[in-house]
Amino acid sequence: MSISIEVDLWTKPSWMMNIEGKNKINVKKLKEMSNWFKEYLSKISEIIDKLQKNNWGMVEGYGATYSLSFYKEEVNTEKNAKAELKKLGINSKDVSIFEWEDDEEDFEDE
Repeated sequence: MSISIEVDLWTKPSWMMNIEGKNKINVKKLKEMSNWFKEYLSKISEIIDKLQKNNWGMVEGYGATYSLSFYKEEVNTEKNAKAELKKLGINSKDVSIFEWEDDEEDFEDE
């Protein structure tokens, strides 16, 4: 069993604001978004700092990365992950937890 913790970075701006096909942008909405981004990035920076200081490894990200994935070998169930997050002072609602069965075929000798 493997676990990963996903921390969402940000998304494509047109997914957060209705700007597709527009020729003007609501500047007031853009300013509100800038305030939200500042608060959000500060919040996820604290989460990432806590994970990294407590031996959670980060999976390499490439290209259009919208989230960061973290793992810790000894954390192998969702229950363990939630307990670890609680111990670190991270609200489990602020991240996504993915649990999956390890694929034994990936480890067979060729």
